[in-house]
Amino acid sequence: MDVWHIFIHSLKDCALMLPIMFLTYVLIEVVERKTSFATNGKYLTGKGAPILGATIGTIPQCGVSVMSAKLFDKGIISLGTLLSVFIATSDEAFSILLASDKRLAIVPLIAIKGLLAIGIGLLFNLILHPQKEFNNDVFKHENVCVHCHSETHAGKNARFKIYVVYPILHSFQTFLYVFAIVFAFGILFGEHGLIGEEEFARYLSSVKYTESFIVSLLGLIPSCASSAIITSLFVSGGISFGSLVAGLISNAGVGLAVLLKNTKEIKRNLFILITLYLIGSFSGLFINVVYNLFF
Repeated sequence: MDVWHIFIHSLKDCALMLPIMFLTYVLIEVVERKTSFATNGKYLTGKGAPILGATIGTIPQCGVSVMSAKLFDKGIISLGTLLSVFIATSDEAFSILLASDKRLAIVPLIAIKGLLAIGIGLLFNLILHPQKEFNNDVFKHENVCVHCHSETHAGKNARFKIYVVYPILHSFQTFLYVFAIVFAFGILFGEHGLIGEEEFARYLSSVKYTESFIVSLLGLIPSCASSAIITSLFVSGGISFGSLVAGLISNAGVGLAVLLKNTKEIKRNLFILITLYLIGSFSGLFINVVYNLFF
């Protein structure tokens, strides 16, 4: 096994993704700071909230999932609206897919997650409703995305830090996730790997109906890293498209972390986790079954 060859090959492949990742994260910064729905929670209230929640959740940004979790914790929005945002959110997946040779998968991914988010959100809102009126809370970007930005900037260097430094750091962080997965898979399953491509293909065939349940469990890890790992696995050929959908449905990134901080609502949080897991697992299973039947 030529580890050095695998290392260089993986490094080159992932390095080609960096420029597109950087531009994507610059766009995300612009969207999160310039659009009012990322800072004002009143748009997530009302009868049509799950539709809007699913729509804005598909846009690559972390702010909406964090904000919706905070509003739900206050009892301002319903469980259906929260689920619509969580299901539609994909965090790091968008930038990684866009920078890879599987970028066309973005279209069916967004369509499936968006439609499912709307359906689930409206269904839950038929039963549960917001408990309080919106009180005009405004969430500053630095508070919503505190995991990305630890301080509020002002002055001449503010724009440079926001639109250059942060996107570079975020791109490099995502690059490390992708590179780690690509390199590991190259060692295990690549042309020069320990196991080989044929053996890996047989393994995927053997777990095609349980894979989505495993990946959906990985998606429940409340971090942007889990969506990056799941998407990197798909880009590397480690998991199917159905399992990608499963993992990204159950994954709500930092939004889940916000909910889990409220240790007084353990039963509620557990219910949300199980709901996301089951929706993700069975959605992924359905997609894998349909794909295997017709393709």
